[in-house]
Amino acid sequence: MGIESSREADNAARGHSTVGNQSKEEVEHDLLALISAGDRCALDKLYILYFAPLANFFWILTTRSDLAEELIHDTMFEVWRGGVSIGASASVSLAIMRLAYSLAQKRLTATIANQPHTQPAMHDTDHDSPTLTILDAPSNPQVFLSKLPFEEKAVVYLAHASGHSRREIADIMNISCESVDVLIGNARLRLRR
Repeated sequence: MGIESSREADNAARGHSTVGNQSKEEVEHDLLALISAGDRCALDKLYILYFAPLANFFWILTTRSDLAEELIHDTMFEVWRGGVSIGASASVSLAIMRLAYSLAQKRLTATIANQPHTQPAMHDTDHDSPTLTILDAPSNPQVFLSKLPFEEKAVVYLAHASGHSRREIADIMNISCESVDVLIGNARLRLRR
């Protein structure tokens, strides 16, 4: 993990090919190893790689830029604390998205619990909640997503905007593949109303 590895990680963070032809995943694992050794520059590089995906994910889930920003920082702080163990058994990307989802879920659960008379709980799929017609959704997908319960927002974003597979979504959300199918099905039903 010397200067050469740091240069390769820097190139990957800028979107350039690396000197040793490492894959993005290998570079991310190298960055995590450097982070575990206390290298703040490596954390900065990983932060740059994940800022936009995390910002988009948190914005869709919360529709609040201040909360999205806090959640990005919280996620990267957990990466700093976890270091190489974050991606030890799986892809770094999935591990970071799993952390992100978990932190957002905890934050929004706490927010809902502390606010009387708020919207239904995240797991509530009350069919009386406001929905959009199929004609409204394509013109403004963000408005459609904002009407979905938390888990449905997450699964729709991960499947369609991030391009994650059914198995990856199940891993990120810590649910079964069948539950992923149910959440996507529920979102489709809301779209058709």
